[in-house]
Amino acid sequence: MTSGREYGEVRWGIGDMVLASAISLGAFGLFFLAIGGVSTVNQWEGNPSSLAWLAAIAESVLLLSVWLIVVKKYRLSWSAVGVRLPSGGGAFILAAAALLGSLVFTSAYAFIVSGLGFDALVPEPLPIELAEDSALMLVSVLALGVWVPFAEEVFFRGFLFAGLAARYGLYVGVAVSAFLFAVVHFSLATIIPIFVTGILFGLVYHVTRSIWIPVAAHSAQNILALLASRYVPLP
Repeated sequence: MTSGREYGEVRWGIGDMVLASAISLGAFGLFFLAIGGVSTVNQWEGNPSSLAWLAAIAESVLLLSVWLIVVKKYRLSWSAVGVRLPSGGGAFILAAAALLGSLVFTSAYAFIVSGLGFDALVPEPLPIELAEDSALMLVSVLALGVWVPFAEEVFFRGFLFAGLAARYGLYVGVAVSAFLFAVVHFSLATIIPIFVTGILFGLVYHVTRSIWIPVAAHSAQNILALLASRYVPLP
């Protein structure tokens, strides 16, 4: 178990984290309400670019809550939530390892639940409309492959994980932040894969103390999902 000294820059408390988590759940809930529910994400009939930008707007609430608490309330810099360069040359190897671990687990999970006949638990690919032409692909990459990973990693790893680990230790910090990371996606089919991904990203952040490493892994995973939706035919 880690001690609070390992996260000496943390000043925010459990009340701050509960409030920010409630705000994030509300923002994601409003996003899914705006598009008509979780089930319609993969069957979106509106403007495809609006889906990407609505997601980006919802994610912006995460950064806003971190800014209000960390920067405005406690007068800390963004480096307190990991917005700093990693030390050591092997950091991006860890990003690649976290990405590979996430992809392998998600693929194995999908294979197992599909083989058992639990079709409702099989994670669905991103809507093909998000990558149907070059212009939409660029919008989707900027919104889902750049902005969303940055906002989520700052909030769930730099803010939530660090705050929880400082007070309750590494294991509680990793588990609780990963669980909330999975829950806010409001999808039963992805809750287990996203939970495991959150654990991997949390451990990478703990080792590197730089948010850019889990951001790199998260961004690569989202971009690969976009590419798969465009170029990999569905069975």
